[in-house]
Amino acid sequence: MTKSLTLAIVASVAFVAVGCAKEAAEKAPASAAESTPAVTPAPSDTQKPAASGTAPAGDTDAYAPLTPTPELDKAIADAKASGDKKKLAAAFAARGDYRTNEDAKAGQRVKYRAALSDYRNAIKADKTNEQAVAGKTQIEQIYTMMGRPIPSVAECDKVSETGTYKP
Repeated sequence: MTKSLTLAIVASVAFVAVGCAKEAAEKAPASAAESTPAVTPAPSDTQKPAASGTAPAGDTDAYAPLTPTPELDKAIADAKASGDKKKLAAAFAARGDYRTNEDAKAGQRVKYRAALSDYRNAIKADKTNEQAVAGKTQIEQIYTMMGRPIPSVAECDKVSETGTYKP
């Protein structure tokens, strides 16, 4: 099992566990709530915590735009300039992983299309990049399980370039 797939599974389990812990804390009597602190995820360095009682935009708006990723964009530009295909594939795969697993502000319809574009570009640069193959496969399987068509290359590339998606 690849690193990104394992990370996605762990993140999903953690998300469910945190949701269950919050729900149990809300339903528990006051004495139980005092003895058992609620579990909340720590924000990443690039993610500001949501205001108390509000969810990140991506949780409530499927079309919320992508969070800017200047460091990851620079890594892609530097890899393109160097001509190193493996480095380019790794940079695209890293941005795809960020969009898939860490961009809580972006809507699902936006971030998964953009991530799919990144994974496809990584595979185009280096077909042996396991991280990109696993990420692309995971997103395509999700679309298939939901009974939805896998978005086209052109559609995904446009979302990746603009940071927005409107059907």
